[in-house]
Amino acid sequence: MNMARFIIVLIILSSLLILMGCTDESKQLNPSIFEPKIISTKSVEYSPTFSIYDSEVYFAKSNDKWGTRDMKSSIYFSVKKGGKWSIPKLASFSGQYDDSSPHLCNNGKTLYFISSRPLENAKYVSNDIWKVEKEANNTWGTPIRLNDVINSKDSEFSPNTDKFGNLYFASNRSGGYGQGDLYVAKKEKDTFGLPVNMGNIVNSNNGEWNLEINDNGDVLIFESSGREQNLSSYGDLYISFKSNDHWSIPQNIREINTTGSDLYAELIEKDTLLYYTSSDSLKSIDTNIYSIDFRDIYKKYKRNAIFSQ
Repeated sequence: MNMARFIIVLIILSSLLILMGCTDESKQLNPSIFEPKIISTKSVEYSPTFSIYDSEVYFAKSNDKWGTRDMKSSIYFSVKKGGKWSIPKLASFSGQYDDSSPHLCNNGKTLYFISSRPLENAKYVSNDIWKVEKEANNTWGTPIRLNDVINSKDSEFSPNTDKFGNLYFASNRSGGYGQGDLYVAKKEKDTFGLPVNMGNIVNSNNGEWNLEINDNGDVLIFESSGREQNLSSYGDLYISFKSNDHWSIPQNIREINTTGSDLYAELIEKDTLLYYTSSDSLKSIDTNIYSIDFRDIYKKYKRNAIFSQ
Protein backbone atom coordinates (compact mmCIF):
# COMPACT_ATOMS: atom_id res chain seq x y z
CA MET A 1 0.00 0.00 0.00
CA ASN A 2 1.48 3.35 -1.05
CA MET A 3 1.58 6.33 1.30
CA ALA A 4 -1.28 8.26 -0.34
CA ARG A 5 -3.64 5.27 -0.12
CA PHE A 6 -2.58 4.63 3.48
CA ILE A 7 -3.44 8.22 4.44
CA ILE A 8 -6.85 7.94 2.75
CA VAL A 9 -7.59 4.73 4.68
CA LEU A 10 -6.63 6.43 7.97
CA ILE A 11 -8.94 9.36 7.23
CA ILE A 12 -11.83 7.01 6.44
CA LEU A 13 -11.26 4.98 9.62
CA SER A 14 -11.03 8.10 11.76
CA SER A 15 -14.29 9.40 10.28
CA LEU A 16 -16.01 6.09 10.98
CA LEU A 17 -14.80 6.11 14.58
CA ILE A 18 -16.15 9.61 15.09
CA LEU A 19 -19.52 8.67 13.59
CA MET A 20 -19.70 5.54 15.74
CA GLY A 21 -18.85 7.46 18.91
CA CYS A 22 -15.60 5.57 19.54
CA THR A 23 -13.25 8.49 20.10
CA ASP A 24 -12.35 9.73 23.55
CA GLU A 25 -14.41 12.90 23.04
CA SER A 26 -17.64 11.24 21.91
CA LYS A 27 -17.67 7.73 23.32
CA GLN A 28 -20.72 6.59 25.25
CA LEU A 29 -19.87 5.90 28.86
CA ASN A 30 -22.03 3.48 30.78
CA PRO A 31 -22.51 3.87 34.55
CA SER A 32 -21.70 0.88 36.73
CA ILE A 33 -23.52 -0.17 39.89
CA PHE A 34 -21.17 0.19 42.84
CA GLU A 35 -20.55 -3.18 44.52
CA PRO A 36 -23.86 -4.90 43.68
CA LYS A 37 -25.28 -7.20 46.39
CA ILE A 38 -22.69 -5.88 48.88
CA ILE A 39 -23.20 -2.12 49.03
CA SER A 40 -25.86 -1.58 46.35
CA THR A 41 -28.66 -3.99 47.27
CA LYS A 42 -32.45 -4.23 47.09
CA SER A 43 -32.61 -1.75 49.95
CA VAL A 44 -32.24 2.02 49.53
CA GLU A 45 -28.57 3.10 49.46
CA TYR A 46 -27.54 6.65 48.68
CA SER A 47 -25.16 9.55 49.29
CA PRO A 48 -21.68 7.92 49.31
CA THR A 49 -18.59 9.67 50.67
CA PHE A 50 -15.07 8.30 50.42
CA SER A 51 -11.95 8.68 52.54
CA ILE A 52 -9.00 10.51 51.04
CA TYR A 53 -7.36 7.27 49.87
CA ASP A 54 -10.68 5.64 48.86
CA SER A 55 -10.16 2.93 51.48
CA GLU A 56 -13.41 3.68 53.32
CA VAL A 57 -16.89 4.57 52.13
CA TYR A 58 -19.76 5.88 54.25
CA PHE A 59 -23.30 6.04 52.90
CA ALA A 60 -26.94 6.27 53.96
CA LYS A 61 -29.16 3.20 53.91
CA SER A 62 -32.86 2.60 54.51
CA ASN A 63 -35.08 -0.47 54.45
CA ASP A 64 -38.12 1.68 53.71
CA LYS A 65 -39.41 2.56 50.25
CA TRP A 66 -37.63 5.34 48.41
CA GLY A 67 -39.41 8.67 48.39
CA THR A 68 -41.79 8.03 51.26
CA ARG A 69 -42.08 10.79 53.85
CA ASP A 70 -41.52 8.46 56.78
CA MET A 71 -38.36 6.91 55.31
CA LYS A 72 -35.78 6.46 58.07
CA SER A 73 -32.11 6.12 57.17
CA SER A 74 -28.94 5.21 59.03
CA ILE A 75 -25.28 5.67 58.13
CA TYR A 76 -23.22 2.62 57.24
CA PHE A 77 -19.59 2.15 56.27
CA SER A 78 -17.43 -0.33 54.37
CA VAL A 79 -13.65 -0.79 54.28
CA LYS A 80 -11.58 -1.80 51.26
CA LYS A 81 -8.96 -4.47 51.89
CA GLY A 82 -7.08 -6.32 49.18
CA GLY A 83 -9.14 -4.52 46.56
CA LYS A 84 -12.44 -5.79 48.00
CA TRP A 85 -15.08 -3.91 49.95
CA SER A 86 -16.22 -5.41 53.25
CA ILE A 87 -19.82 -6.13 54.23
CA PRO A 88 -21.20 -2.75 55.43
CA LYS A 89 -21.60 -2.12 59.15
CA LEU A 90 -23.69 0.42 61.01
CA ALA A 91 -21.67 3.47 62.06
CA SER A 92 -21.28 3.70 65.83
CA PHE A 93 -23.03 7.09 66.06
CA SER A 94 -26.03 6.14 63.91
CA GLY A 95 -29.05 3.86 63.97
CA GLN A 96 -31.36 5.40 66.54
CA TYR A 97 -32.49 8.47 64.61
CA ASP A 98 -32.94 9.43 60.99
CA ASP A 99 -29.39 10.12 59.72
CA SER A 100 -28.27 10.76 56.14
CA SER A 101 -25.91 12.64 53.79
CA PRO A 102 -22.53 11.75 55.34
CA HIS A 103 -19.51 13.77 54.24
CA LEU A 104 -15.94 12.83 55.20
CA CYS A 105 -13.27 15.53 55.38
CA ASN A 106 -10.17 16.53 57.36
CA ASN A 107 -8.33 13.41 56.17
CA GLY A 108 -11.20 11.22 57.35
CA LYS A 109 -11.11 12.60 60.90
CA THR A 110 -14.33 14.58 60.60
CA LEU A 111 -17.71 13.50 59.28
CA TYR A 112 -20.61 15.87 58.70
CA PHE A 113 -24.10 14.46 58.33
CA ILE A 114 -27.78 15.36 58.45
CA SER A 115 -29.88 14.21 61.40
CA SER A 116 -33.31 14.84 62.86
CA ARG A 117 -32.19 13.69 66.31
CA PRO A 118 -33.71 15.78 69.11
CA LEU A 119 -31.89 18.33 71.21
CA GLU A 120 -32.42 18.78 74.92
CA ASN A 121 -34.93 21.57 75.61
CA ALA A 122 -35.35 22.16 71.87
CA LYS A 123 -38.58 23.87 70.79
CA TYR A 124 -38.55 22.09 67.43
CA VAL A 125 -36.84 19.21 65.60
CA SER A 126 -35.73 19.54 61.98
CA ASN A 127 -33.07 18.15 59.65
CA ASP A 128 -29.87 19.79 60.89
CA ILE A 129 -26.16 19.54 60.14
CA TRP A 130 -24.18 17.58 62.73
CA LYS A 131 -20.55 16.56 62.89
CA VAL A 132 -18.60 13.82 64.60
CA GLU A 133 -14.83 13.61 65.14
CA LYS A 134 -12.41 10.67 65.26
CA GLU A 135 -10.88 10.21 68.69
CA ALA A 136 -7.33 9.12 69.54
CA ASN A 137 -8.30 5.44 69.47
CA ASN A 138 -9.66 5.87 65.91
CA THR A 139 -13.31 5.54 67.00
CA TRP A 140 -16.01 8.12 66.46
CA GLY A 141 -16.85 10.42 69.35
CA THR A 142 -20.18 11.99 70.27
CA PRO A 143 -22.01 13.86 67.47
CA ILE A 144 -22.34 17.62 67.87
CA ARG A 145 -24.97 19.79 66.23
CA LEU A 146 -23.61 22.84 64.39
CA ASN A 147 -24.83 26.06 65.95
CA ASP A 148 -27.67 28.31 64.85
CA VAL A 149 -25.36 30.35 62.66
CA ILE A 150 -25.51 27.37 60.26
CA ASN A 151 -28.68 25.52 61.20
CA SER A 152 -32.11 27.08 60.93
CA LYS A 153 -35.57 26.18 62.18
CA ASP A 154 -36.16 24.73 58.71
CA SER A 155 -34.28 21.83 57.11
CA GLU A 156 -30.66 21.62 55.98
CA PHE A 157 -29.35 19.07 53.49
CA SER A 158 -26.13 17.61 52.03
CA PRO A 159 -23.25 19.27 53.94
CA ASN A 160 -20.03 19.39 51.93
CA THR A 161 -16.64 21.08 52.22
CA ASP A 162 -13.84 22.14 49.91
CA LYS A 163 -10.13 21.90 50.73
CA PHE A 164 -10.25 25.40 52.25
CA GLY A 165 -12.75 24.25 54.87
CA ASN A 166 -15.70 26.22 53.50
CA LEU A 167 -19.05 24.57 54.19
CA TYR A 168 -21.64 24.18 51.44
CA PHE A 169 -25.17 22.91 52.00
CA ALA A 170 -28.78 23.13 50.84
CA SER A 171 -31.66 24.51 52.88
CA ASN A 172 -35.33 25.34 52.51
CA ARG A 173 -35.01 28.25 54.97
CA SER A 174 -36.91 31.44 54.26
CA GLY A 175 -35.35 34.14 52.10
CA GLY A 176 -34.25 31.90 49.24
CA TYR A 177 -35.20 31.93 45.58
CA GLY A 178 -37.21 28.71 45.54
CA GLN A 179 -38.25 25.56 47.42
CA GLY A 180 -34.64 24.89 48.37
CA ASP A 181 -31.42 26.82 47.76
CA LEU A 182 -27.68 26.23 47.94
CA TYR A 183 -25.60 28.13 50.52
CA VAL A 184 -21.95 28.53 51.47
CA ALA A 185 -20.47 29.45 54.85
CA LYS A 186 -16.82 30.52 54.69
CA LYS A 187 -14.35 29.00 57.11
CA GLU A 188 -13.21 31.48 59.78
CA LYS A 189 -10.54 30.02 62.07
CA ASP A 190 -12.37 27.42 64.17
CA THR A 191 -15.87 28.39 63.09
CA PHE A 192 -17.95 29.38 60.07
CA GLY A 193 -19.22 32.74 58.93
CA LEU A 194 -22.84 33.46 58.15
CA PRO A 195 -24.23 31.28 55.34
CA VAL A 196 -24.54 33.15 52.05
CA ASN A 197 -27.01 32.18 49.33
CA MET A 198 -25.02 31.10 46.25
CA GLY A 199 -27.11 33.32 44.01
CA ASN A 200 -29.73 33.08 41.30
CA ILE A 201 -27.40 31.62 38.68
CA VAL A 202 -27.24 28.24 40.42
CA ASN A 203 -30.45 28.69 42.44
CA SER A 204 -33.85 29.05 40.82
CA ASN A 205 -37.51 29.41 41.74
CA ASN A 206 -37.69 25.61 41.75
CA GLY A 207 -35.67 23.43 44.12
CA GLU A 208 -31.89 22.94 44.41
CA TRP A 209 -30.64 20.20 46.74
CA ASN A 210 -28.01 17.58 47.48
CA LEU A 211 -24.88 19.28 46.25
CA GLU A 212 -21.29 18.18 45.67
CA ILE A 213 -18.38 20.63 45.56
CA ASN A 214 -14.91 19.56 44.40
CA ASP A 215 -11.80 20.17 46.50
CA ASN A 216 -10.86 23.36 44.67
CA GLY A 217 -14.35 24.78 45.13
CA ASP A 218 -14.81 25.47 41.42
CA VAL A 219 -16.97 22.54 40.26
CA LEU A 220 -20.50 22.27 41.63
CA ILE A 221 -22.87 19.36 40.98
CA PHE A 222 -26.36 19.42 42.45
CA GLU A 223 -29.86 18.01 42.14
CA SER A 224 -32.64 20.23 40.82
CA SER A 225 -36.32 19.61 40.27
CA GLY A 226 -38.78 21.51 38.10
CA ARG A 227 -36.38 22.94 35.52
CA GLU A 228 -37.36 22.87 31.84
CA GLN A 229 -34.31 20.78 30.97
CA ASN A 230 -35.19 18.04 33.46
CA LEU A 231 -35.72 14.49 32.29
CA SER A 232 -37.49 13.77 35.56
CA SER A 233 -39.76 15.74 37.86
CA TYR A 234 -38.09 13.83 40.72
CA GLY A 235 -34.76 15.60 40.18
CA ASP A 236 -31.82 15.67 37.75
CA LEU A 237 -28.13 16.32 38.26
CA TYR A 238 -26.69 19.63 37.02
CA ILE A 239 -23.14 20.94 36.79
CA SER A 240 -21.75 24.49 37.12
CA PHE A 241 -18.19 25.84 36.96
CA LYS A 242 -16.68 28.75 38.86
CA SER A 243 -14.45 31.35 37.22
CA ASN A 244 -13.47 34.74 38.69
CA ASP A 245 -15.97 34.23 41.53
CA HIS A 246 -18.84 33.67 39.09
CA TRP A 247 -20.73 30.43 38.49
CA SER A 248 -21.66 29.27 34.99
CA ILE A 249 -25.26 28.61 34.02
CA PRO A 250 -26.04 25.06 35.26
CA GLN A 251 -26.09 22.34 32.61
CA ASN A 252 -28.14 19.14 32.77
CA ILE A 253 -25.79 16.12 32.86
CA ARG A 254 -27.77 14.15 30.30
CA GLU A 255 -25.36 11.20 30.20
CA ILE A 256 -26.50 9.99 33.61
CA ASN A 257 -29.94 11.44 34.32
CA THR A 258 -32.97 9.13 34.12
CA THR A 259 -36.74 9.35 34.54
CA GLY A 260 -36.26 8.60 38.25
CA SER A 261 -34.34 10.40 41.00
CA ASP A 262 -30.71 11.24 40.22
CA LEU A 263 -28.87 12.93 43.05
CA TYR A 264 -26.05 12.88 45.64
CA ALA A 265 -22.99 13.23 43.41
CA GLU A 266 -19.52 12.48 44.79
CA LEU A 267 -16.34 13.37 42.87
CA ILE A 268 -13.13 11.50 43.68
CA GLU A 269 -9.70 10.80 42.17
CA LYS A 270 -9.05 14.44 41.24
CA ASP A 271 -12.51 14.83 39.69
CA THR A 272 -12.03 11.95 37.23
CA LEU A 273 -14.56 9.55 38.79
CA LEU A 274 -18.15 10.40 39.68
CA TYR A 275 -20.32 8.45 42.08
CA TYR A 276 -24.01 9.25 42.34
CA THR A 277 -27.36 7.84 43.41
CA SER A 278 -30.21 6.86 41.10
CA SER A 279 -33.61 5.21 41.37
CA ASP A 280 -33.49 4.65 37.57
CA SER A 281 -37.24 5.14 37.02
CA LEU A 282 -40.33 6.76 38.51
CA LYS A 283 -41.70 3.37 39.56
CA SER A 284 -38.60 2.28 41.47
CA ILE A 285 -38.95 1.86 45.24
CA ASP A 286 -35.20 1.73 45.89
CA THR A 287 -31.98 3.44 44.84
CA ASN A 288 -28.48 2.24 44.06
CA ILE A 289 -25.07 3.90 44.00
CA TYR A 290 -23.44 4.18 40.57
CA SER A 291 -20.04 5.25 39.28
CA ILE A 292 -18.94 6.60 35.92
CA ASP A 293 -15.70 7.81 34.35
CA PHE A 294 -16.12 11.57 34.52
CA ARG A 295 -13.22 12.83 32.39
CA ASP A 296 -14.99 13.21 29.05
CA ILE A 297 -18.20 14.42 30.68
CA TYR A 298 -16.21 17.08 32.55
CA LYS A 299 -14.47 18.22 29.35
CA LYS A 300 -17.74 18.46 27.45
CA TYR A 301 -19.57 20.60 29.99
CA LYS A 302 -16.53 22.70 30.83
CA ARG A 303 -16.15 23.47 27.13
CA ASN A 304 -19.84 24.42 26.88
CA ALA A 305 -19.95 26.49 30.08
CA ILE A 306 -21.68 29.85 29.68
CA PHE A 307 -21.30 32.67 32.18
CA SER A 308 -24.08 35.20 32.55
CA GLN A 309 -23.15 38.81 31.84
